[in-house]
Amino acid sequence: MMRLLLALLVTMLSVASANAHERSRSNSIWVESENGITGRFYLDARQATLFLALTDDRISLESAFRNRLVDGIRFDRGGEICELAATPSVALLADGRLEGRMAWTCPSRGIVGIDIQVFAPLSANHLHFIRFENRGANVFEQILARGRTAALFDPGRAHSPNNWLEFLHLGFQHILGGPDHIAFVLGLMLLVSGWRKLAVVTLGFTVGHSITLALAITGWVSPPGATIEALIGFSIVFVTAEAALNQTNAFRRAAWIGGALLLVLWILSTVTGGEQGWPVWAGLIMMTIFYFRWLNDGGDAQNTAPIVSAGFGLIHGVGFAGILLEVELDGSRLLPSLFAFNAGVEFGQLAIILMGLTLLALARRFVAAPWRDIGRIALIATLACVGTYWFLGRAFGL
Repeated sequence: MMRLLLALLVTMLSVASANAHERSRSNSIWVESENGITGRFYLDARQATLFLALTDDRISLESAFRNRLVDGIRFDRGGEICELAATPSVALLADGRLEGRMAWTCPSRGIVGIDIQVFAPLSANHLHFIRFENRGANVFEQILARGRTAALFDPGRAHSPNNWLEFLHLGFQHILGGPDHIAFVLGLMLLVSGWRKLAVVTLGFTVGHSITLALAITGWVSPPGATIEALIGFSIVFVTAEAALNQTNAFRRAAWIGGALLLVLWILSTVTGGEQGWPVWAGLIMMTIFYFRWLNDGGDAQNTAPIVSAGFGLIHGVGFAGILLEVELDGSRLLPSLFAFNAGVEFGQLAIILMGLTLLALARRFVAAPWRDIGRIALIATLACVGTYWFLGRAFGL
């Protein structure tokens, strides 16, 4: 236990700047007319605050966003440059997003090209969803990612509703680009021994996140995003604590110490006006006390790991859904896109597990047992630290 505490202290220094699920993303909707193109551009206001650093002038957030729309979007049709018809109008919406409305005067015919570099000065890894509707009411969609900023739309081309390869890639990229999801999968690997048990635990996580991903996309569930993000951080802390506390008496202490710490956080959240309501804190306290007391009384963590992974998978699934909700898929493309995205997530999850198993096999072959034990402690410590950082930061809106 002392070695674990020492490792926690050391690794805490390395995660002060840790971040997850903060990959910048935006979406736009454009409609073609005979005289030009009109559209709306959406971006989370928190991400837009970065634009303020691009100017020395003291301007409002809306003005900074408006300047980036003017400087960062270009249209052409039939090879000729379109002209911005008027200064974009900007509004802060109730859901925390900024909306910019724009109109462009363009030649009457030809392939439409759009170049979006609104976020280019700040992030080459920005993710942008484009939805384009031509005069024939055909809808085209493209995803700009990994430095790609330009897209072409041929109004004369037949409508292709299933961009499933893009959504497959998006799902794969999303889980590999989300450190919190990777941390949770690694935590699950620490809970069980043997590939059969690992397969069952992984299946539990898959079932859980697939259910809530589908429910969130279809609008059946819509929990607050801040709560989901905080609970994802808590899920990492929970599974790593379970993996670390492999002695019966430690489980008993964990039940009461963990419950007491959560109670203190609940009080602090109430005093400081934190973002989580009392049902969240009460639920976490009861879950922590009852589950670890059950383990203390002889419960088998190996057998309950699939249930734990499925339960937390329900939370992670809503987190996965956030990126798809911005695309505004209609009924004809919803199921194929959802299936492709979820398949991409599964491929990414499999890649994480295979990489972990490969490193474990190499460690067993070339690393002495004492050093493997130290490596396990260091991994648990690192996951516990980043999970705690994400949980507290998101629970208190820091």
